Amino acid sequence: MPFYRCIIPKDSLDYEERHQIAKAFTDVHCGISGAPRSFVQVQFIETTEKADIFDSHGHGALEYNTPYFIAGGNRAGRPPVIKQQILDGLMEKLCEISKAVPKDVSGHISEAPASWSMEAGKILPEPGEEPAEGYQNGVVSG
Repeated sequence: MPFYRCIIPKDSLDYEERHQIAKAFTDVHCGISGAPRSFVQVQFIETTEKADIFDSHGHGALEYNTPYFIAGGNRAGRPPVIKQQILDGLMEKLCEISKAVPKDVSGHISEAPASWSMEAGKILPEPGEEPAEGYQNGVVSG
């Protein structure tokens, strides 16, 4: 269910950089949450000026004032510190790969109940209620 939309300036990232960012986002999310790598989705949206980006869970438009913005959507239920750790890791990787300075990158992760989403034909369990198979041991689930 993790879905990360990267709003980026037009022509700012080539295919290889996008590939590296998508892999890095997957590494960050799965390294913290223990989720299967196949769950993570990353989309790049090029803009020539500030564009309205809507929350992936129906909570209206997201406000941002930076050229690069990560609009994330995840399952609800993780502690706020874990959610922030994921967002911080994503922004760090975006800066590292794109060469954007940190003041030019911002982000937001919205959340919705797991029952609102389906992966591989199954409604997602709430964080912490996943079956052991498919998840890494010893990591916060999600």
